[in-house]
Amino acid sequence: MNRMPENRRVKMTKSMMKEALLELLEKKPLDKITVKDVCENADVNRSTFYSYYESIEQLLLEIENGVLNQLPMYSDSPEGYSNENFLSALEDFFDYVRKNERLFRILIVQRDSSSFNNRLVNTIMEKYRSVLKTEDELIARYAYVYCASGVIGILKEWLNGKFPISARAFAQIVLQMSVKATS
Repeated sequence: MNRMPENRRVKMTKSMMKEALLELLEKKPLDKITVKDVCENADVNRSTFYSYYESIEQLLLEIENGVLNQLPMYSDSPEGYSNENFLSALEDFFDYVRKNERLFRILIVQRDSSSFNNRLVNTIMEKYRSVLKTEDELIARYAYVYCASGVIGILKEWLNGKFPISARAFAQIVLQMSVKATS
């Protein structure tokens, strides 16, 4: 497929198609959305859609990748790991979720896609890998999956509750639960 350079017009067109898909996902499941629906909603031609994407799933994948690529990164401070550093990183992550509430509501709550959730868990694991200090990779992976999957579950609840507590308070809960789960 010929890829056009990402000039301002291309970015705007792709942005309109992403927004159109998100609007449609708020109303109906992915398998009920057609390329025609996206094109009508974005006010673009089918040929325009197909010049950038092979399918609606590919458009959704680009939206998901954008979300995952923008996740805040945990980095060890020069002093090394500390609960306070990790708490701050978690707070940044949950602030990001709050600022992108609509996206996360669509991707995690409404779609409840195991594919996206698994990719989110893997991305979180990659970005926060240095937190668990263990020599056994398998045990570390299980601990990460357990914690990240639990976070996705309570994240849904936090989103559904319209953020009843601050990102900091939510991060403290996650940290406490993660510490208990991995000790």
